Amino acid sequence: FTNTLGMKFVPVPGTDVLFCIHETRYKDYAAYAADAQGVDGAWKNQTYDGYAITERNEDHPVTQVSWGDAQAFCAWLSKKEGKTYRLPTDEEWSIAVGLGRAEKRTKDTTPARLNGKENTEFPWGGDFPPNSKDMAGNYSDESRKAKAPRGDAQYLEGYDDGYPTTAPVMSFKPNKLGIYDLGGNVWEWVEDWFNVAKVDRVLRGGSWKNQSVDFLLSSRRGRWPPGGAGQFSPRGFRCVIELSPPAPPS
Repeated sequence: FTNTLGMKFVPVPGTDVLFCIHETRYKDYAAYAADAQGVDGAWKNQTYDGYAITERNEDHPVTQVSWGDAQAFCAWLSKKEGKTYRLPTDEEWSIAVGLGRAEKRTKDTTPARLNGKENTEFPWGGDFPPNSKDMAGNYSDESRKAKAPRGDAQYLEGYDDGYPTTAPVMSFKPNKLGIYDLGGNVWEWVEDWFNVAKVDRVLRGGSWKNQSVDFLLSSRRGRWPPGGAGQFSPRGFRCVIELSPPAPPS
């Protein structure tokens, strides 16, 4: 399914949603900001560590958005399109990345309890470290080291994805379901609270700022307060569409 913004969605077996195959783009969020009232303008900045994005900037993922910003976008898009758009749940995201059977859940399981537990699975489907030729995803790499370095950063030595900061969505290989960038590029907000304290919301997937094995795991969860994005933050999101339940038999 492709909506009026050109966002493309595919089914994910084991869920009742269609997953956007790409992270929400700068141009998708720009359409929302142009139509809605009072949208915070932090998302407009695409310069990180002195490196300004100048090519295909509208196709890069939107960044510097809070969980609340992502919720507002989904509400706007739902009204515009006449379908229910929302963030994926932590479990739906795990299924999409290929962890559905590996993660054992009960009704009391929190994302915090699953964080990093499955320690051999990576979004690119191979071993660590990734290889440049495999187009594994956009991580902290040689290109970042050369063009957007910072003093406290570390890099995947010998890995070069070609992008110092974010990359246009769908620049790397999709997974078996046809979904792109489930690893790297930007951290993606999901619906869930991180733990029972209900202070932080969950982020999945790592970003172009990450390089260590624990941060690149498919099972890695990030956490951040829902009202904050943070200056120059690599936090974005992708949407899902709820599928309508089948009509009851007549």
